[in-house]
Amino acid sequence: MTLTANQTAAMTALIKSCLDNMCGETLADLQADPYTWVKSIDLVEAGWGQKEAEGTFGSLVAAGLVVDDLNNGFYLDEDWDELAKYHA
Repeated sequence: MTLTANQTAAMTALIKSCLDNMCGETLADLQADPYTWVKSIDLVEAGWGQKEAEGTFGSLVAAGLVVDDLNNGFYLDEDWDELAKYHA
């Protein structure tokens, strides 16, 4: 999958946010965590403007990297090989 530089930076920020929230360091830590929840505010907290974060987040949902669980919120797709590309 080819992402823009902005989308790539956003995925790195979202993975970092998930790891920070669970006090983890590696993707293996996330694989053991059933709650890889993310939201656009995670991007705002990482430096995106609100509208930019919403647009970027929406593009990641459209790309299938962030999944919209209509009942609970958004979470990272569990394609660990793909996510490994964005883990800094």
